[in-house]
Amino acid sequence: MHVSFALIALAAHLAALVRVLTYQRNGARHRRHVSWIAWALVTVMGGSSIELALRAPRVDFFEAATAVLLALFVYGVRGNVARLLRSE
Repeated sequence: MHVSFALIALAAHLAALVRVLTYQRNGARHRRHVSWIAWALVTVMGGSSIELALRAPRVDFFEAATAVLLALFVYGVRGNVARLLRSE
């Protein structure tokens, strides 16, 4: 059962990674601290994807759900990491 959760987590990490990488600013101003956080997010999601693809560790429901929620949040803000950090 852990292989299916690993595949779900892998798909979620890759989807969020692609969405952050394909973000277009469209006139938004550049913020250095946000770009560093986006870089860290891409690095962590990419590393997690590589780890899941090469050797699927034991992934349980909650880890897969966390990956899916992260992907949903990233898609909800259309890849704009600054909107993830903003509090309203």
